[in-house]
Amino acid sequence: MQTNENITGYILSGGKSSRMGSDKALKLLHGKTLIEHVITQLETEVNSVVIVSDNPDHKSFGKPVIKDLIKNIGPAGGIYSALSHTVTEKNFIVSCDMPYITSEGIRYIIDQSQDFEITIPKLEFPQTLFGIYSKKCLPLWEKLIQSGQLSLRQLITHFKLNLLPVNDSSIFSEKFFSNINSPSELDVFNN
Repeated sequence: MQTNENITGYILSGGKSSRMGSDKALKLLHGKTLIEHVITQLETEVNSVVIVSDNPDHKSFGKPVIKDLIKNIGPAGGIYSALSHTVTEKNFIVSCDMPYITSEGIRYIIDQSQDFEITIPKLEFPQTLFGIYSKKCLPLWEKLIQSGQLSLRQLITHFKLNLLPVNDSSIFSEKFFSNINSPSELDVFNN
């Protein structure tokens, strides 16, 4: 079910990948890079996809790439960069290392996001890197990170938040929120 909403998708791919040893977005899972798995699912549900990364190699995916405006503060900085860049009210933010997300899951979050500034699913804890963030969050988000608040779980509590429990949802499989951080995790999922 497509809505008429104008939504930009942002894939955060600016992490250090320290546990992986090299850029994890470019690691192969079943013959495709991790980020390609994410792009494939995301682009069916949003108007355009933008990659947030300082790695020029990410331009090879044929999507616009924007750099982190504030370096070395983790995903809080990636979301800040996305919200600073976007021209749409709603923005779907997702991490590059979640290859098992589905367009159905993305659509579910979008459909639940009316009248909220942030809409994200909650499994055992909030899945802060899979959800809708409103451009309206930008001024306060900037103030909070300038004051040193960088934990996403803390940051989201300052906004009109829709936290969706998805433990019993058939849309979100056991692997859905798996993120792949190390070569050993990659090996497990590739087998």
